[in-house]
Amino acid sequence: MGDGATQRRLAGLEILRTVLLAAITAVLALPLGLALAWVLLAIVNVEAFGWRLPMYVFPVEYIRLMLFALAAALLAALWPAWRLSRMEPTGLLRIFANER
Repeated sequence: MGDGATQRRLAGLEILRTVLLAAITAVLALPLGLALAWVLLAIVNVEAFGWRLPMYVFPVEYIRLMLFALAAALLAALWPAWRLSRMEPTGLLRIFANER
């Protein structure tokens, strides 16, 4: 396997890592956001103002929003991954050596 194939594989793994991280974040953030909204509407509003607002849940819209977030993460990862696939191994070593 030549250097080009290794660099492309590294870039692909970087894209996969970014998209997986975005997916995990979206899956964890959605229930947390819904729980926070419920607390604000059912507890804080009632205690502070004495009235309650209804809470509506739109599962199809949440799935659509997650797909947009994953697409945005993929688009954001493409340019750095492309640059990574074009970088010489000695350049990579210099970058990672300076991070420590």
